[in-house]
Amino acid sequence: MMGDIITQPRHDKIGLNLDYRNKERLFLELDWTCRFGNVKAILRLKKTLTLGEVPDNFQIIANKLLELEGTFTDGFDNNIKYLLNKKNWHLANCNQGKPSVALKKHHNQYAFDLHCFPVLKGEPQALIKPFDADSPFLEFNPSALGPLLNIPKLSDFISLTIRHGDEADMELLKYAHMLLEQLIDLLSKSLHVVENGGKSIQELFLYIDQQLKEMKTA
Repeated sequence: MMGDIITQPRHDKIGLNLDYRNKERLFLELDWTCRFGNVKAILRLKKTLTLGEVPDNFQIIANKLLELEGTFTDGFDNNIKYLLNKKNWHLANCNQGKPSVALKKHHNQYAFDLHCFPVLKGEPQALIKPFDADSPFLEFNPSALGPLLNIPKLSDFISLTIRHGDEADMELLKYAHMLLEQLIDLLSKSLHVVENGGKSIQELFLYIDQQLKEMKTA
């Protein structure tokens, strides 16, 4: 399971000769597979482009992705490990042997979040009492534990990337998108996901890009 969430380098159809000065053309050509297999490689690229300086907004996103990379390797307990551990399932309330959950992606000016809400009596629940007899998990309260994934200021970083970003900024966003989709795929294989709502990082990027275009023409 560990390897399921650690990405491998993938071919990028648009190659290395992107014209980052022509952003509108760039986004039309963009392929959302990432050329890099880990955050450290993207950090090295950023340092080569900025003479060793890594802006705070870039570092914040990179740190969160490093945490996600270490989900199954750092030895610490977390929400994702809890959900995937069958010892924490209330099998009597499972659907075909798997807990039913709803995944919801949410973004605002502060962060991009991935939430997981257990389904009780056919409805996703954000607030669950400890050891609720109807829960598919022995003890999992989303309102207390928070989101599975939280990326601070992602919308701001996307906006900056669209307006002034370089190759490393774009690769970091593509890598974030790829990691999130791999995590959702892992959860979908392990749990009974009844809903996967909200915008992906790719969809959020295109949404913000359209908003910025409309602001220019207003």
